[in-house]
Amino acid sequence: MAQSHSNLPAPGGATGGYDIGSFMFHGDSVTVLTNEHGNWAVLGQLCANLTLDAESQRQMILRKSWSAGRACITQVRLPGDDRSRTHFLVHERIVPMWLANVTASRIQDDSKRAKIELAQLELADALYQYVTANRPFREPSKLEMARDLVSALEAKEALEAANKVLAPKAGKWDRFLSAEGLIGMREIADLFQMDVRKLTGWLVSRGMFRKQTSRFGGNRNLPRKMYQDSGHFVVKMETKNGFNFPVAYATSEGLDLLDDLRSRETAA
Repeated sequence: MAQSHSNLPAPGGATGGYDIGSFMFHGDSVTVLTNEHGNWAVLGQLCANLTLDAESQRQMILRKSWSAGRACITQVRLPGDDRSRTHFLVHERIVPMWLANVTASRIQDDSKRAKIELAQLELADALYQYVTANRPFREPSKLEMARDLVSALEAKEALEAANKVLAPKAGKWDRFLSAEGLIGMREIADLFQMDVRKLTGWLVSRGMFRKQTSRFGGNRNLPRKMYQDSGHFVVKMETKNGFNFPVAYATSEGLDLLDDLRSRETAA
């Protein structure tokens, strides 16, 4: 039996004492070995899926303090193989840290590089959520939310009335809107010169958006239904790398609402 970096007892048998299963990671099958110490992923397989050099990744992992006790070498026969072989395993607790440390530019396949970059973005969101979890947050009351909605509707009606009289002033946001008359959260963040996470977090604090967790634990905050019904925001289902997910957009009325609210808060 090969030596174990984790100093865990080395199991025996054709399957190495592990229960063997699998799960799909962004379209690729990943083998999972489970024993009394938890779930383990086969580094060689992960690297093959991402077109990375397994040996250089193994050396990188072993140099990191977070890998101590959470990586091992074992002899096991994987599904589809005709014999037991030596494999380097990483515990489920450090797979996110490994993914976060992968240099995506080394991945030659464009689709696979896009997968790892998406995973790293969602991991960054999850870490941000963890770091900021202890910040005080007060959920707006129903009365406050109702007042904001009334103000939004009044602003919309006033804008529509003004547009009928002051047609030349219409189209304030036209050059920023898509052909559908929409603009994404990242583009809005760029207009307001702020980080997109800070923007959506601000919208959550104002009761316009609600918190929603993505499949990797990060935030994908979306507008509340009342603000969609009022015509300020739109939620569209989009697809990337074979996965469907909701994306929030603002209309020109939504931009007016955000710009007005931001101006009032800045002046306060």
